Amino acid sequence: MGSARTLLAGAVLTGSLLTACAPPGGSTAAAPTNDLDAAPAKTTTLSVTAVTARQGTLSVQRSVSATIEAQRDSQVAATSGGTVLAVLATEGEQVSRGQVVVQLDDTQARQALQNARLQLQQAQITLDQTSTTSTQATSALQASVTSAQATLAQAQSGATSAESLYALGGISLSDVQAARAQLAQAQSALAQARNTLAQNGRSAQSSVPLQRANLQSARAAVTQAEENLARTAVRAPFAGTVASVAVEVGEFAAQGSAVFRLVDPGSIRASFSVPSGDAAALTDGTPLNLGYGGVNYVAVVTGSPGIAGADRLVPVTARVQGGERLPVGGTAQARYRNTLGRGVLLPSAAVQVEGGSNAVYVIRDSRAEQTPVTVIAESGGQVAVGGVSAGQQVISPVPASLQDGAAVKVSAQATP
Repeated sequence: MGSARTLLAGAVLTGSLLTACAPPGGSTAAAPTNDLDAAPAKTTTLSVTAVTARQGTLSVQRSVSATIEAQRDSQVAATSGGTVLAVLATEGEQVSRGQVVVQLDDTQARQALQNARLQLQQAQITLDQTSTTSTQATSALQASVTSAQATLAQAQSGATSAESLYALGGISLSDVQAARAQLAQAQSALAQARNTLAQNGRSAQSSVPLQRANLQSARAAVTQAEENLARTAVRAPFAGTVASVAVEVGEFAAQGSAVFRLVDPGSIRASFSVPSGDAAALTDGTPLNLGYGGVNYVAVVTGSPGIAGADRLVPVTARVQGGERLPVGGTAQARYRNTLGRGVLLPSAAVQVEGGSNAVYVIRDSRAEQTPVTVIAESGGQVAVGGVSAGQQVISPVPASLQDGAAVKVSAQATP
């Protein structure tokens, strides 16, 4: 009976409360509902971590495998075939430009040179004799012509006198005919002397130049023989280190075959390839680090075409400073820094995607203000953006419940 009174009293009290809450007019309002999707009241202050935006450049360090090369790396070949007589330098030995490294058998080349020099001497002697003979013969024949001219003059004078005396009756006809015969003989003798002189001149004009041509040919043969002898000595085309020797004493080295490899240690360089996006940062003169065997070397970019190859990578060449002891053909690590962009630097966690755009929350008057930003570059947990000023406080990381205009207080300062 007591329980029934209690329940009744509760019902009366509830009804009284509902009546008291009813709006004027006597109608009863619907009970409020709990909307879970409704935004929470902005009276709650959130504790956040903030970072101070700063202006800077976002860069990233890359590391790629590089091959150690020598700009001057030559397989020196024999320019003449022959048996190896001596190897005058060992692997790893420094040689100077022009130094003989491999000597081939030069016996036949020396004999050929000696024969060529003898033929040159003979050609010179023959030319001298021909020139002398031609000169002497010309002098003698010229004297014969002169003598024949004198005899002709005398015969002409005698014939003229005979003709005059015969007209006066001083001599007989036979005497005149005799004088005429002497004149004819003198004329014939002069003609013969002149013809002989002319023939000698034509002979000299042909024989002397011929002997001179023979002399020039003999000289060329000597020059060729000297070159053939010089080819038996395989010399270093430049100063460098003998990297390897491909022949041994007693072996036959064919003409054109490599007998030793020569490397210029002063031209050591590193060759590697980078993505096309990094190629712009590796222009000529750009320094980078090259690591080999626990030692870091400084390398300077000396060539980059800026054009990607079939592998979509851009080849780069860098000269290594002080890399004389680096092994050609070895593998090293090239490390370089690539600048991605310049702007305001923030942690990547500070940037959120809101409505298809990037945005951050800037703290202004103790409230979170959503601010659109433009992402310039991102790497290693950092992002360079535009749209935020250096020195502003930016919330990072962004709490899931944070909304634009929410009251916030900074509980910790993060490192940008």
